[in-house]
Amino acid sequence: MKKITFLLVLMISSFGFSQSLDGTWKLTPQAGSLGVGPTQGDIGWWSNSIGDVATRACLFDDTYVFNANGAFSNVLGADTWLEPWQGGADACGVPVAPHNGSNPATWSVNTTDNTVTLTGVGAYLGLPKAFNGGELTSPSGAPASITYKITSITSALLTLDIQISNGWWRFKFTKQGVAPSCTDGIQNGNETGVDCGGSCPNVCLLQINLPVTFEGTATDYTMTDFGGNVSTKVVDPTDSSNTVMKVVKTAGAEGWAGTTMGAGAFGFSSAVPFSAVNKKMYVKVWTPASGIKVRLKVEDHANVNHYVEQDVITTLQGWETLMFDFTTPATAPYDSTFIYDKASIFFNFIPTVLNAVEATYYFDNVSYGQPLLGLSSFETSKVKMYPNPTSSVFTIEAKNTVESVSLFNVLGQEVLTKKPNSNSVTIDIANLQTGVYVVKTIIGGVSSTSRIVRK
Repeated sequence: MKKITFLLVLMISSFGFSQSLDGTWKLTPQAGSLGVGPTQGDIGWWSNSIGDVATRACLFDDTYVFNANGAFSNVLGADTWLEPWQGGADACGVPVAPHNGSNPATWSVNTTDNTVTLTGVGAYLGLPKAFNGGELTSPSGAPASITYKITSITSALLTLDIQISNGWWRFKFTKQGVAPSCTDGIQNGNETGVDCGGSCPNVCLLQINLPVTFEGTATDYTMTDFGGNVSTKVVDPTDSSNTVMKVVKTAGAEGWAGTTMGAGAFGFSSAVPFSAVNKKMYVKVWTPASGIKVRLKVEDHANVNHYVEQDVITTLQGWETLMFDFTTPATAPYDSTFIYDKASIFFNFIPTVLNAVEATYYFDNVSYGQPLLGLSSFETSKVKMYPNPTSSVFTIEAKNTVESVSLFNVLGQEVLTKKPNSNSVTIDIANLQTGVYVVKTIIGGVSSTSRIVRK
């Protein structure tokens, strides 16, 4: 007993988080709890979605028990998630030996490397196929022990990584029996997102989706850069009323350097609705010269082999709207059976000479089917519109008579119209969906447009 107590004390002091693995853990029931990618912490190759939590409920209810006496148990119940290498078909099924908790196992922590090792054939954390240096192709290949990197640990959350032959798996777990809170990184209770909504005071950002306008504060416009790109959401340098994405292709960047629209591996919240008669997407871009090749790639966030790409050459120096028609793509053919829910843009794609100097580009108004409605701003000296953004009402004031006000969504569909015939009008948009709208007015016989954000 003295040895066990000493071990636990040593574990606690070495982690630096004042926490122990002791107890029962489950995979955290949220998107990104398990995923794989080329480097530690990168889950760009595949990661679970929030929908997978329900589809793979037999996996998310499995428990991983670290007993204080050093014993470890996989408790899977009547079913767990089986894969083809186990004789399954990517579906719930009866656990397969030796990964069914039938063999005795122990756990131990390396206090220098911050790793945890499970000893016992068939013992595992997260998914049974991942082992040090590879992935199993048969249950009979299960190793005698597996070691995981303890990347982070708190009283409620645990993140582990394990290196395979050509990449890394990451697993995130939640400790059972810990009271939920608004800062535990878990969607629980009456929250509408991870640690936000319901009784939690935090505000959840919406996942990015088409059309992409970079307006407002309700959407997560985080971009994912690769190959030497650096992207930043900024005020349009040619129009102070507009917000755009600035992309810097740094000196020495790869020819294939690009920017994925969205954070991490998740992409859009819904798939691009390509149809048999319309496979067109539009992007408004700014380039420093004409003749720049711009590539747009759309793919399945869960399968990197399902993608289609198209190239367009710019004809202007400055802003122009490019049409990308995937009917006859530049690379892999369009496949109507694929899900395309993630997009990446590449400026100056695969040039004959790699970037010797830094180059700056901008893009905005990413849409499917038809280009977004173009805008010209109100003359601010004559027209005031406030508050913007708004969740309910906004007011337009002008020196001359406001004869009519019309609102259009970003696809150009009229959603509201009024004829106030006064110098001031208040518009109620509380019943409209959140997003960006075009406000078109006729004031003193002059037509003007601007944007309003319904938050």
